[in-house]
Amino acid sequence: LNAAELYYNIGLVFYSKGPYSKSKVSTMECLRIRREHCGNNNLNTASALYLLGLISSAMGEYDDAINQFEEALAIRRNIIGIKSPNHLLLINVHVALGNVHQLNGDFDSAMDSYSLCLKERSERLGKHHPSVSEVLQLIGVAYITAAEYSKAMETLEEALRIRQSLLGPSMEVAETLDSLGLLYFKSGDTEKAVELSEDSLSVLKSAVGFDHVLVSKVLKNIGDYYQDAEVYDDAIEAYSESIRVKTLWYGRDHTLLSEVLNEMGITRFKKGDYMIARQSFSQALRIMRADKNASNKSLIFPTLTHLGHALYKNRDFKLAAETYLESFNIQVSIITGEENLGIQGFSEKLTSIAKRAIAMEEDDNDFAFLSESLGGIASILRYLGLVYHEQGDIETALTVNKLSLSVRLSQPYKEYSAIALMAETIAMFEFKRANLDNALEYFNQALHAKKSYQGDSTIDVARTVNNLANIHFSLGNLDDAMKLYQDALEIKRLCLGNDSDEVANTLNNIAHVMVTAGKEQEALQAYHNVVRIRQDRYGKNHSSVATTLASMGDVYIKLGKLEIAMTYFEQCIRIQKLNQEHCDERVLENLASIYGKLGEWHKAESAFKEIVQLKRSVQGEDSLEVAKSLDLLAVSYIEQDRCVDSIEHLKEALRIRKACLSGEDGEILASLNKLAFVYKSCEMTTEMMDVKAEFDRIQNMRKK
Repeated sequence: LNAAELYYNIGLVFYSKGPYSKSKVSTMECLRIRREHCGNNNLNTASALYLLGLISSAMGEYDDAINQFEEALAIRRNIIGIKSPNHLLLINVHVALGNVHQLNGDFDSAMDSYSLCLKERSERLGKHHPSVSEVLQLIGVAYITAAEYSKAMETLEEALRIRQSLLGPSMEVAETLDSLGLLYFKSGDTEKAVELSEDSLSVLKSAVGFDHVLVSKVLKNIGDYYQDAEVYDDAIEAYSESIRVKTLWYGRDHTLLSEVLNEMGITRFKKGDYMIARQSFSQALRIMRADKNASNKSLIFPTLTHLGHALYKNRDFKLAAETYLESFNIQVSIITGEENLGIQGFSEKLTSIAKRAIAMEEDDNDFAFLSESLGGIASILRYLGLVYHEQGDIETALTVNKLSLSVRLSQPYKEYSAIALMAETIAMFEFKRANLDNALEYFNQALHAKKSYQGDSTIDVARTVNNLANIHFSLGNLDDAMKLYQDALEIKRLCLGNDSDEVANTLNNIAHVMVTAGKEQEALQAYHNVVRIRQDRYGKNHSSVATTLASMGDVYIKLGKLEIAMTYFEQCIRIQKLNQEHCDERVLENLASIYGKLGEWHKAESAFKEIVQLKRSVQGEDSLEVAKSLDLLAVSYIEQDRCVDSIEHLKEALRIRKACLSGEDGEILASLNKLAFVYKSCEMTTEMMDVKAEFDRIQNMRKK
């Protein structure tokens, strides 16, 4: 028994100073000896069980702690509870039990224990006593967990008042300051939270030194606050020091270290240090996957998801997909109760889950849990879709995105913003694949979801309406497209005013519909409004102004007003030369063509030279498009009676065609024919005959 007493005292010292593992070993040996020599129904045995429960609670082993406290309570009741049912030794166990219930998420059981303890301690010791402040502290923390912040504030302030007046700068005062900091953080006041926790840290370091376990807890909270305030370097410093202290108390493989490592990874991810974030998440997962920790899968999958994000940012798409898929499998297994092996076959499980959700009542305890879990599964499927898209596997990406949307639609609590996001993502996939009817269906689904949580007249709704109009325009449904564009325009003007860039974009779309419908004058009016808005917002020489001027030039060509079209194209080219390395090839070709039709061949020559140079820089020397432009350049020389100057360009066009086409291609014959005509016009008979001979040879080969 003397040895048991020594083991008990050693356990007590290690419980106070760490590490907990040594405290647990000593206390368990004390308990073994006392059971053997004193029996189970003994107060000394109960004391050992009580200390062991405190150690288990501190180590996060809550089920063990509850069993140990309840056995200690039963022994004490049996021995002293008959005469004194509310003896303080019994109350002490109730306090500890309440704390474990609260840490284990059982708020009601915790409050039952705390209420009894507060009443008994207040009556026996007086309301202004450190033991009363201990219970108030625990009740305040429970209220924070339950999000009852006003009650938490009142309770913690009373605990702080008692502790400061009786204990001065102490570990207990630091504990309450830290809890108040957490309360302010939860209430949205991060600055005040940092201030209080820094005060707590200062008190702790003077009261118990730098290496106390409570220091690690406060540092973890400070790291969270700095992370929220985007002061990432300070957050990382706090987390690093928290890990150092926790390692002293819990060892290197305790799950509490993984929580801090996870937050450190998130902070590094937010900072853009994706490779280092990956290391933090991997370290956290190593601890979580240890045998003694691996049973709690709900802790593992969020870190897997974070690791997937870091891998995705590092463009390690194969490993990102594997990591996301592991997170997906765990999340599905949690709500189905059976192992899940990938996406195949999940649709059948989802049908069963959806039926289960429909059968639930809203006040069912599992209702919110199921909805939240399905939301997590939908999110991870979306991330998988992003990875598959980056890998170029569009079909799988689309399949996974559609499955994500199905999961969203199965949630008991509909998250309409997430539904809208997925529906719109799928719609864009289908639009790019030219599956316009499918795109229309999903854009409509996105619009319905957005209106469900935003109302009818938000800018986000307007953008989706605009996308729907684009689909109808692509399908040739001009009346539907025009109505939707007008609806989008009305909302955008309401939300952003008459002169916003979004308004200009929709007016531009309306003008396109007008042109297609043959309403050129109405289209020009819309384009004029677009130019005015863009000039007012960005200046007269902005590239967006140039684009609209080119569109107006196209309309004037359609109206047969070439001189006006020429003016608009020239303005467009002038602006483009100020802003970009290359002018728009199509605009240059339209301008050169107009110069030719108006007989301004010298200007056409300059334009075609520029087009040839542009095409060579973009497409290479031996492009058939270059050959076509060389032909047109040659025409500009011929029309200026400079046939000799056209020859080199026709010969180069012929060379390109021979390099790109088979020897008997019709384009080569046409090119030879043009060259022969020019030689004849220049009275270059020998050259003409050589070209004609080559033409005849190819012609005969084609006939054969």
